[in-house]
Amino acid sequence: MKVFFSALFGFCFSLFVEGFSRIIISFFHKQEFFFFGVGALPSASWIILIYIVSIVSTWLGAMLAFSMSDSKSKKTFYILLSFLVLWISFETLSSVNMVPKWYSITYPLTSIIGLLISKFTYKLK
Repeated sequence: MKVFFSALFGFCFSLFVEGFSRIIISFFHKQEFFFFGVGALPSASWIILIYIVSIVSTWLGAMLAFSMSDSKSKKTFYILLSFLVLWISFETLSSVNMVPKWYSITYPLTSIIGLLISKFTYKLK
């Protein structure tokens, strides 16, 4: 149970960091807020920044989950991966007609990359 709740907390933390960054961008540019997609981003440089924030927030959330769960537990990784796959599926299905196809394909990769980086950073065995 500890592993599941630590993975859930890490996943929610990564969503919070990513959403908070989008709120800051929206307030900074006085635009409408969107939790995902590129509609509220003013230029291509902000899209690159959101990609970086997605990688870093997933990395931070996963590192937090790994440190809270049992030492060297691969279960946390697999639970986080399943949460990410479910979230990516939800995000993709709910934004099919709202975002460009290239964004629908490339953006989910950032979360997976962040999770893999955290796995190798934490050195799970």
